[in-house]
Amino acid sequence: MRRYLVLLGLLAAVGLFLLGSETAVAHVKWFSDFSFGDRPRTLGEMLTPLFIGLTLLSAVVIGGLVLVERRLQDVSWYNRLNGWLESHRDQSVLVMRIGMGVTLLLSWQADTMLSPDLTTGPVIGWIQFFLALLLLFPATTPIAGLGVLGLYGMGIYEYGLFYMLDYLIFLGVGYYLIVTQIDNERISGTGIPALYATLGFSLAWLALEKMVYPQWSLYILEQNPQLALGFDFQFFIYSAAFVELALGYLLIINLLQRPFSLVITLVFFTTTLVFGKVEVIGHTILHAALIVFVIEGPGRIYRAPITFHKRLPLRIAFASVNFLLFLILIAAPYVYGAQSVYEQYQDEQTAVPLYEENSG
Repeated sequence: MRRYLVLLGLLAAVGLFLLGSETAVAHVKWFSDFSFGDRPRTLGEMLTPLFIGLTLLSAVVIGGLVLVERRLQDVSWYNRLNGWLESHRDQSVLVMRIGMGVTLLLSWQADTMLSPDLTTGPVIGWIQFFLALLLLFPATTPIAGLGVLGLYGMGIYEYGLFYMLDYLIFLGVGYYLIVTQIDNERISGTGIPALYATLGFSLAWLALEKMVYPQWSLYILEQNPQLALGFDFQFFIYSAAFVELALGYLLIINLLQRPFSLVITLVFFTTTLVFGKVEVIGHTILHAALIVFVIEGPGRIYRAPITFHKRLPLRIAFASVNFLLFLILIAAPYVYGAQSVYEQYQDEQTAVPLYEENSG
């Protein structure tokens, strides 16, 4: 009985926090008055006692989740449920085809490309419509996958790599749609790890946005102060960022991937009540990927990173220490990229047009 209470308590705590903190998993750019002309925080400014405390707390909690997962392996109903879900693995590709198709059609209707904030013209819109039609048939699904990769490349051309890293999930989806139609299981089996890696990275990348550009999240909280649950806004923003960062990391290492995938997708459904149609457009593909994770688990071909070590102490150390390394490896490039974009924006604003220089 105690092991059941541990699991239910864990999921309830995470779920309640996320339900009360929609900004933890919301894409801030969709709802905030943002600009890359806003000065990003430096690494030194980020390294506050709050940041360090939440980092250490997250590492300890993640290590504790390894114990929870080990306990769950001895729970009969949990294993039966996993077995039932795995028996529906042949539906995973269909789920992703539907999710990507709906995303393309919604973007076509909204005159955007893949996401609510990537505005585009009618030509790209009709390309998305055509790709959605290709997803109706298994034989043409890989072509649609290539098209998704092409759209992502166009996004990089139009908005820059730093901006498009928010949407790395689309690289994973495009790759998944291509390889899952290949008969060689060693190749097709790479689709699931690619989805885990790209969605996990996207969540973690967006978490850093909340810490490097806290003013963007602050704008949303000022418009909707009830979202902060009475907490200090800065504390809430950092806490929400670490929740999102930890969830992304847990997906990457495949720790409790099924329970947390279910929790995240349920939270996305509830946040739609707050943020409306824009979130439906942006999160449909995430729902599809998370449902695939619930069905597939870690996948059949390649081992989950969390299983690299058999002994429990080593597995706990692997999960906790690598979280710290992951945070360092992702935070430094984000801060560097944000500073580069900021400097480029400032240069563009201060540049003197040639005709003005000559007239002077």
